[in-house]
Amino acid sequence: MDFWRSGQARTYRDVRIGGGKSMGLRERITGFHFPAWAPVAFIIVLVFGILGILFYTRQASAAPHIGDHWHAAYAIYIGDTRQPNIPTFTGPEETHTHGDGMIHMHPFIAAGEGHGSSLGKFFEYGGGKLADDELKVPGQKETHKNGDAIDGKAAELRILRADSGIHPLGGDFARAIQSCDAKDESAFERVNSRYIPQDGDCIRIVFAAPEVKPVVQSDRTIISPDQATREIAIDVTGTGAGTAFSPASIDVKAGETVKVTLSNKSVVEDKNNPPFHGLRFSGADRQYGTSDDFVTDPPTLDPGQQGTAVIRFDAPGEYEFKDEASVKEGVAPATGKVVVGQAEATPAPTATPAAGATPTPAPADVTLALNVGDSGFDPPEITAAAGKSFQITLTNTGTVVHNLRIAGPDGQFRTDDDIAVSGFVNPGATGEASGKIDAPGRYPFRDDFNPTLLAGTLIVQ
Repeated sequence: MDFWRSGQARTYRDVRIGGGKSMGLRERITGFHFPAWAPVAFIIVLVFGILGILFYTRQASAAPHIGDHWHAAYAIYIGDTRQPNIPTFTGPEETHTHGDGMIHMHPFIAAGEGHGSSLGKFFEYGGGKLADDELKVPGQKETHKNGDAIDGKAAELRILRADSGIHPLGGDFARAIQSCDAKDESAFERVNSRYIPQDGDCIRIVFAAPEVKPVVQSDRTIISPDQATREIAIDVTGTGAGTAFSPASIDVKAGETVKVTLSNKSVVEDKNNPPFHGLRFSGADRQYGTSDDFVTDPPTLDPGQQGTAVIRFDAPGEYEFKDEASVKEGVAPATGKVVVGQAEATPAPTATPAAGATPTPAPADVTLALNVGDSGFDPPEITAAAGKSFQITLTNTGTVVHNLRIAGPDGQFRTDDDIAVSGFVNPGATGEASGKIDAPGRYPFRDDFNPTLLAGTLIVQ
């Protein structure tokens, strides 16, 4: 490449000075030589240009297309306090929410396929604002800017995303929210307000001091429907202050696991404001928004849609439930109650004569320890000896109830040879499961309340 050849005159001035002869335009052009550092500068500019394009593309991300139904779970924190779900709204490009802690992206025009589905637009459609340094939560009056004090400390806005691991998310909102809530902030990456949530994303927005990492606790307990022993149906009708449940009171027994099926039978009078409804049961603490609540799945129902919540109360008493869908400011949500009666007494066994004292069960040959948290078992594999009895002590290190079920020799769950903890294990508590398997092999185990995310293997050898 003659342009970079050392020893050549670098400019037409150098040639003119050296030869003393005036140069024409053609000679000036052909006699021009780039400086030696030019290739390096060109490469640097090219690399940074490519990185810039990649960064912007990453922030913009892929977008939903017309006909797609994408969903992402979100949570918003001011300081260490989780904010209520954003009230129901529908954006002009069908990016919306039902007050259920989910971002719904259902574009029906081309404008909704791109930037119209970004986080910034989602907040804008709801009457709020999300910039890279400013937050106004839809439904709230306050605007928070970087540098504002929260709990006496200068705060900054962090916009974060992670993967729930549920693809496609579909209508499995409850499990997605639980999966996202179980994630530590270290599992998230920083994005900006132009980011377009992907199907199955976890979005966490935090306005707090940099060193403040909110302690995230799930706002619901999820019990698998196959744990229920019976079903109760509730209908909901009306809208706003006219919302009513039928029946408004249900009766269950202490310790009984019941599936409640809610049917939204409201009539759509305004197609731009359809009556969404849902159910949230206050748990044992009789407070809403805590980890022992029970919530319908999906959390909010369209008119004509059904959802289910599996509930269980261990202590007799009265517990409230309310409409999960948000209502206008100043309008109280419709409520009802669960009346929990005493558990049915178990008949005392008939005494039988015995030649001697009742023998004490022999201790297990092997004792094993297993922890279960909201994101998995620890360790994910445990080992037992073939033909030897074992006892597993399960410790719940999470924030919601869990249990343990091992598929027995037939390798199938929910059959007579399963080995399982009795009932469920509350946060911080322990439970035990005992058994024996004669044939060596790998036997799956799971948490019935989240069998996809929480699973492991018992190795018998």
